[in-house]
Amino acid sequence: MAINETQNETAREIYLQESLEAYKKATEINPQSASAWFKIGKLQIDFLGNFDEALNAFNRSTEIDPQSADAWYLRGKTLTGFGNYEAALESYNESLKIRPNSSEVWYWKAGVLAELERYEEAVQAYDEAIGTDPTQASYWLERGGALNGLDRKDEANASFTKAAELYGDAIELNPKNVMAWQGKGMTLYHLGRYNESIQYFDKVMELAPTYYRSYHYKGRALQDLGREAEAEELFAKSKELGGI
Repeated sequence: MAINETQNETAREIYLQESLEAYKKATEINPQSASAWFKIGKLQIDFLGNFDEALNAFNRSTEIDPQSADAWYLRGKTLTGFGNYEAALESYNESLKIRPNSSEVWYWKAGVLAELERYEEAVQAYDEAIGTDPTQASYWLERGGALNGLDRKDEANASFTKAAELYGDAIELNPKNVMAWQGKGMTLYHLGRYNESIQYFDKVMELAPTYYRSYHYKGRALQDLGREAEAEELFAKSKELGGI
């Protein structure tokens, strides 16, 4: 089993590198190919993890074809990864000029607005995302966080409650959905239901033992319950796994 998994991973890496080389060759033949530059960037951001090269590729793609909503969007995500929120915001705005009903772009725009502590605008952007697609639990969860930033606790709790409901539905559909278990745990944490949230973080650890966020948030829940020693152990584990 392990040998097959290793072989599959090796084959995947070879395929991705060959794809990358093919797109790079395409840009050498035609440096004005916005599509080839976009595909280089997408491969880098989605699979290969070279964000510098991804940003360079998306810069070239948007220069050549400034009407590519997807290129502006992924350029924004890349800049968000660098923590360059103002520039990311500009990219999301360019994408939304072209495709104003993209819930994903509104969601990512809302996220950078929240990082910039522009919570009122963030809530408005989350509302736009939810208006287009109200089924995404993460939109409701992050909206609750922005409302908390405005000290609008009742509205925030209503948003967290809706997120918890949607994450619960996702778990019923797929009991191995790690992000749904994590999301439900986070909503319960934000609702002050710390003991319940811990059960969900424990499930995440069972399904994905190397996912650092579950250790971090379980630690925060334990800390809020006054269990400092246990919390510190989990914070240390989170850092060991590369997290915060």
